[in-house]
Amino acid sequence: MKMFSLNNIKTAIKNLDFFELGNSFVFYFILMFGIMPLAAFFRLPSKYVEYFINQDISIFNAKIFTFLLIGILFFILGYKFFNFQRTTEKISQIFKKEWSFKRTLRVFLIVFFFGFIIKSIKIFSDGYSHIERSQNFVNSPFYSLIGLLDWLGPTALAIAFIYYFYLFKIGDLRYKIWKFIALSVFIFEFGYGFFSSSRFSAIIPIMIYLITRHYVYRRDFRRTIIIIVLILFVLMPIQNFYRTPQNLFAGYSVLTNHHYKTTSLSVSQYAFDSSIARISQSWILSAIFEKNDEFLYGQTFKEFLTSFGPPRFIWKNKPLSINHYGNEFGRHFGILNSDDFVTSIGPTIIGDWYMNFGLPGIIFGMLFFGAIFRFIYDCLIKNTGGSFSGAIIYSVIWIQIIKGTEDFIAPVWAGLVKLLVILIVIHFALATKKK
Repeated sequence: MKMFSLNNIKTAIKNLDFFELGNSFVFYFILMFGIMPLAAFFRLPSKYVEYFINQDISIFNAKIFTFLLIGILFFILGYKFFNFQRTTEKISQIFKKEWSFKRTLRVFLIVFFFGFIIKSIKIFSDGYSHIERSQNFVNSPFYSLIGLLDWLGPTALAIAFIYYFYLFKIGDLRYKIWKFIALSVFIFEFGYGFFSSSRFSAIIPIMIYLITRHYVYRRDFRRTIIIIVLILFVLMPIQNFYRTPQNLFAGYSVLTNHHYKTTSLSVSQYAFDSSIARISQSWILSAIFEKNDEFLYGQTFKEFLTSFGPPRFIWKNKPLSINHYGNEFGRHFGILNSDDFVTSIGPTIIGDWYMNFGLPGIIFGMLFFGAIFRFIYDCLIKNTGGSFSGAIIYSVIWIQIIKGTEDFIAPVWAGLVKLLVILIVIHFALATKKK
């Protein structure tokens, strides 16, 4: 009986679609809100955990747990029981198209070229580094447009990987050409992201690789877990050291004879705090739930409609994105130090719903998102039969959606709609005939 149960568990894990949007959200939800309280409970070696314990700051209590449990349960209900089968089947027909070799190469080159142009504009406009980004660039009327079009690079990478995996799978020797193209673009995108000092930008090409391989070539749960662990405990700490090397020496090393000495314990603490502490959003929720005096009743959602107005270089007085006030938000709730005027944070998906409508906002908001996530997955993956266009669109917006759970809801989803329009145009440029 034990072996039977164990085998069932192993089979379930092996067959688990980690990148199915609902599953991915639940995993990331647990990581965001559960990992740091567990680390504090077990007193894991972490400077971040030590700070909260020593300052007697609560990052998790019965109220937070209850609201999180309600939120995730209603999300699962929305995801499992809202099934728009007829609608999703009709929409998915749009993406059931094949790609030809010549057309794919042509479209890839065009998308990559324009992505390269956008990257060049960011570099030469002093908008490349996430540490010392020029305020002239940030306040430029073209800032949001450049940010949107910067996704052309990862889109070109997705095209390259999808066609490489497809040709390799069917044994077409032209896969060698696309293997070279895909790996070259991957190195370029990863290097661009890493040296921009943006953790998110460095992770994007890795996730593009994992998701396209997962849906076009073969599912590999073990490979996915290994790579995610390497991202968390190798890539993120290395990039954190690249950004601010003094933090390792000042906070995690001992000064002995005018030399900083690190130990395996201090390095492990640094690795843990550079990854898990960065992802954890528990303290943000604690601040929002405890210090929220009155509800906003949809004020943070107004931007969703405003963002579809004329671009800022036409509409001079167009309201700034709510993300522009992420630093002010953090200081207002005491999440950031009062003298920190640089760091920008968001309220998380749960916090945003709560700030606007309280507990009913969490219930109906998470139920709504569960239905939307299911709708997206069914349209692009489940009902397309392994469509290339479905995979390319899904791989790009999956990253935006999962990362967007940390931020304000309105700008994330407004950006997703705009990005989806671009991706659909690229799909029609690639598509030839029905499969």
